[in-house]
Amino acid sequence: MLPRLLKRSFLNQKKAMIIMVVAVAVGTAVAASLLTVATEISSKVAVELRAFGANILVEPRLEGLAGVSGQARYLEESDLKKIKTVFWRHNILGFAPFLDGLVEMRSGENVRPVQAVGTWFEQKLQLPGEESAFVAGIVSVAPWWSIEGAWASHADSVVVGSALATELNLHVGDSVNLEGRAFQVSGLLTTGDREDEQVFMELATLQGLLGGEGRISRVQVSALTTPMDDFAYKNPKTMTRTEYEKWYCTGYVTSIAKQVEEVMTGSRARPVWNVAETEGKVLEKLRLAIYLLSVMALIASAIGVGTTMVTSLLRRVEEVGLMKALGADSMGIITLFLSEAVLIGVFGGTVGLLLSLWISKQVGLLVFGTELNQKALLFPLSMGVSLIIAILGALLPIARALHIKPAVVLKGVE
Repeated sequence: MLPRLLKRSFLNQKKAMIIMVVAVAVGTAVAASLLTVATEISSKVAVELRAFGANILVEPRLEGLAGVSGQARYLEESDLKKIKTVFWRHNILGFAPFLDGLVEMRSGENVRPVQAVGTWFEQKLQLPGEESAFVAGIVSVAPWWSIEGAWASHADSVVVGSALATELNLHVGDSVNLEGRAFQVSGLLTTGDREDEQVFMELATLQGLLGGEGRISRVQVSALTTPMDDFAYKNPKTMTRTEYEKWYCTGYVTSIAKQVEEVMTGSRARPVWNVAETEGKVLEKLRLAIYLLSVMALIASAIGVGTTMVTSLLRRVEEVGLMKALGADSMGIITLFLSEAVLIGVFGGTVGLLLSLWISKQVGLLVFGTELNQKALLFPLSMGVSLIIAILGALLPIARALHIKPAVVLKGVE
């Protein structure tokens, strides 16, 4: 009996059923697409946020009297490749070493001490087990730095901070003298920070000027990380063995910093908190916005389905009244309308799933420049969302149907 009633209902209300299927499909497509974005947003947005700069700083560990006396300590350049051997090595997007030192700078009549920084601008490293070279240096940790001209590409060229260049009236192509050695200005750097008053050159060049071959002062590391939660802020020294393993094997900025510290001899690695915390807050707010939009899509679709079903019910009052007069109880009425809602949900969910595959693909290409991973969870998710929309939309019509009085309806009285 139920299959016949459902068949008759769908055939007699083709337009209404199509409208409800479309409403469910649209709601399902929007909600499923947004939830797909939510599952991928951590990795995709984290890559975009790396433009904020490095989120881990590695410095020499100062212990005992070394920290009191102010005696300089250095890291070893030979340890740099080890950064790409840690457990989370694939999350390391870039790193750049820096060596700091004061040098005497002569430009025309001007002679003054300046802060010189030796670094890698764009260094290609061939790592064991990797087919392609890994690009390290300034370009990998500070992509937002603005350069007029070009990075120093050889040992006799330097990059001058824009503020220092303005003070000394230097331009791209000019020559300067550092520690009695002539250099050509290949570019002018603007960062809006202290770098604007410094001079940058190849790491090996400054090591030679200062007599410190193989030494570096610090390393900036840019890594993809998992947003910090309450567990991430726990002190590893107070964790149980199980907790420590969980923390160590999760891509928190603190755990990645710990692993980098372990491979860099005599180092202390710490998160750059203003960057790390900003990233976490941005991701949390984006996720919240996506979830709210998903709920709004569900509600809007459910209202559309409910409105259409109520309109349809007004044309079926006599039918429902006759069913009750012939002995149909409340459970029978509920079963009929819920069965219609389930079929609408299945049809709408199938169409919505196909739409969400296309929508999420386009969102990935337009926003992130790459397709989003279509997870196996998407099918049951789409079906679940579509059934929720259809059933929510059926609640009001069911309530109205249960209050229909057969005697009044069959007499033709409203």
